[in-house]
Amino acid sequence: MTTTTTLARRSSTFVPVAGLTIFAIASGYLMSLIPLITNEFKMSQDLVSWLASSYYCGLLLGSIIVEPIVVRLGHRVSFIAFLSLLAATVIMMPLVPSQQVWLLARFIAGVAVAGVFVVVESWLLIGDKKERAKRLGFYMTSLYGGTTLGQFGISVIGTQGFEPFIMIFALLCMAMLPPLLCRQGQPSIEHPQSLSLQQIMQLRKPALIGCLVSGILMGSIYGLMPLSLQQEGVANEQISVLMAASF
Repeated sequence: MTTTTTLARRSSTFVPVAGLTIFAIASGYLMSLIPLITNEFKMSQDLVSWLASSYYCGLLLGSIIVEPIVVRLGHRVSFIAFLSLLAATVIMMPLVPSQQVWLLARFIAGVAVAGVFVVVESWLLIGDKKERAKRLGFYMTSLYGGTTLGQFGISVIGTQGFEPFIMIFALLCMAMLPPLLCRQGQPSIEHPQSLSLQQIMQLRKPALIGCLVSGILMGSIYGLMPLSLQQEGVANEQISVLMAASF
C-alpha cells in the first residue's frame, strides 16, 4: 500500500512536469519560428503582429473557458486533448498557407496552450500543501528551461520548408507519452472553485498592473523580436541565442 502511494505521488509530479518540458521545447521553437517564416510561405510580414495578437486572444479566452473541460475529462485526458489540438494547428499551417487559416490556427493554438497551462498548474498545485512550493519550482524550471532550449531549434533545425513543423509536431506527440503511459497520480477535483470578476478586482492593484504590463511586454518581445532581428540582418544562430537569453 505504501509502495503504491509513493508511486502515485511520484507520477503526480513526473507526468505533468515531463509532458510540460517537452511541450515547452516545441512551443518555444514554434513561437520564434512563426515570425521568421512568413516570407518562406509568401505572406506579408505585417501578418506577424496579427498572428501574435490572435494567439494571445486565444490564450486569454482559453484561460476562461477550459476549467469545465478539465473538470469533466480529468487532468490526464485534458492534457492529451489540448496537446492534440495544438499539434493539429501546427500541421495545418504549412499544409494551408493562407492568412485566414494561420490567424485561426494561432487563435486555436492559444486556447490549447491555455488549456495545457491550466491542466499542469492545477495538477501540481492541488494536493499536499507542503509540496506546493517545490512543485511550483519544478513547473517554472520545466516551462522556462524547455522554452529556452526550444529557441535553439532555429539554428539546429532551421526555418526552411516543412522540417521545422514536422519536428514540432513530433515533440508535441512525445509530450503526450507521459500521461498516456502513466495512468496514476492525477488529482481529483470534487468541488472546483472559481474567482468571480469582483473577487479578481479586489486583488492587490500592483499585482494586477504588473501582470498586465509584463504581459504586454512579453507578448511583444516573443512575437516580434525574432522578425526584428532578422530584418536587421542577424543570422539564425544569433537569433536563437538572443531569444534563449531573453527567457
